[in-house]
Amino acid sequence: MKRILYIFLSVFCIVLLTACGDQTNETDNNTDQKNVTQNNIGKTTNVNYSNNLQNIQVQYEMKSQLEKLDFTEIDLKVSYGEQKEYEAKINHDNSGFIGGEVDDEINNEHLSGEAAFDSIYPKVKKLTISKDTNKKDAINQILNSFDLPADYTQFMCEIIFNNGTELKYVD
Repeated sequence: MKRILYIFLSVFCIVLLTACGDQTNETDNNTDQKNVTQNNIGKTTNVNYSNNLQNIQVQYEMKSQLEKLDFTEIDLKVSYGEQKEYEAKINHDNSGFIGGEVDDEINNEHLSGEAAFDSIYPKVKKLTISKDTNKKDAINQILNSFDLPADYTQFMCEIIFNNGTELKYVD
């Protein structure tokens, strides 16, 4: 009886070790920063931890820069004749992720993420718009700050201040 039990346990352990021994962790020898791991369904995925850390640092820097301003979000759209538009925005998504986007058909510049934020931030930093600023002054400030021509056909700018107040300028 003991002999059968030992044989059964031996076979069971061999099967268990064989089944568990198939999972491997591989590393990409081209870069030390990338790790290949296996998720719960057996599919291998690349995880770049230094890239994630860099994204967190960039988000922190953008957030600290935005805290220096009177507003948290801006969305600007200026249309000109001949199907030319200038669009720029800094916004937050539901998770608090800060994003930026520039779609400048006048100068043929299209940016997103950190590059867009870095392009927009110095311009919005110059703005001194408050809830008491009249429409004409606000539009002139924005056009001057963004170095845009005044001969627009349509102007729309939405600003959300730190206290949650939202202003919208449409012309």
